[in-house]
Amino acid sequence: MKISIFLLLTCFVSLILFSSCSVEEVESERSVSSQYALTVTASEGGSVLPEATGIYDQGATMTLSAIPDEGYEFIRWSGSDNDNGRCGIVTRPTKGYCRAIVTIYSNRDIYAYFQIKSE
Repeated sequence: MKISIFLLLTCFVSLILFSSCSVEEVESERSVSSQYALTVTASEGGSVLPEATGIYDQGATMTLSAIPDEGYEFIRWSGSDNDNGRCGIVTRPTKGYCRAIVTIYSNRDIYAYFQIKSE
């Protein structure tokens, strides 16, 4: 009788310890999020807004705007999710501005290139 109670108690305690440990491990693994660096650079003749250089969680998405200085025009993006030279969402830049969409899935280097307007 003593052996049966001891075995039953041992099984019960083992079951509780096993189930509580495995739940904590799974939840802690899921809560870990990867973070990556984003570096945004503009060539001479313009700037990029917002100032987005920094560290971001994986999956973060943002829209960057290339803004040319007086006498310059935007040429293209490099390193963005839409480097096709079509100015992102629109086929022509509106008032010289051009947007790029960036989704963080690794360290990213984004460049905005400008040139002097040819008249």
